[in-house]
Amino acid sequence: MAESLDRLLDQAEEVQAEEAFVKQNSKALKIRVTDTVYCRAGSMIAYQGKIKFESTSGGIGKWIKKKISGEGFPLMKATGSGDLFLADDAAEVTILHLKGETLFVEGRHLLAFEKTVDWDISVIRGAGVASGGLFTCRLSGHGFVAISSHGEPIALEAPVAVDPNAVIGWTSGVSPRLKTDINLKTLFGKSSGETVQLNFTGSGRVLIQPAELYSFGKEE
Repeated sequence: MAESLDRLLDQAEEVQAEEAFVKQNSKALKIRVTDTVYCRAGSMIAYQGKIKFESTSGGIGKWIKKKISGEGFPLMKATGSGDLFLADDAAEVTILHLKGETLFVEGRHLLAFEKTVDWDISVIRGAGVASGGLFTCRLSGHGFVAISSHGEPIALEAPVAVDPNAVIGWTSGVSPRLKTDINLKTLFGKSSGETVQLNFTGSGRVLIQPAELYSFGKEE
């Protein structure tokens, strides 16, 4: 049964909140911009007010790492005053509030973060990846961070082994290591040949998504 236009508009009405980062709905993020925020390039779906956008490299060291990683972290700065709406191809949005913690987030899952959050690109080196390692964004300090995932995130206690295509991020208490498995009896996932696992040890949690939508270590 079709619903009335008034009902649709009421249900989809813009969310009002005092916090800087809020969910417009489960698949869209609303940011109250008062100065500068960082967000994934191409994630803007709308904005209200006076906001300008520019690409950012985060300094020469981060620029070099971005080049090495194949532009895995296409960040942009949104500066000005107004409301900014972001989305990632209708993926689920999760908002985190860092209070001095450190979080590692895969570049493809990082949607936005406040300028008060320190960031850098880290590399996990290991066998099985022709590019020389897995590039991840290290976030620390205080402020809001928004991540995207295909399905609701699942938090698993380390130690745990996961498919790299399912990894969203992890806390600072765990150490990841790449492992190549060529034993046909232990293959998992959709591969029919060599598989790559990401093993986490230590004390902490690993965030994964209930989907394997990327070809790890290969061009799309």
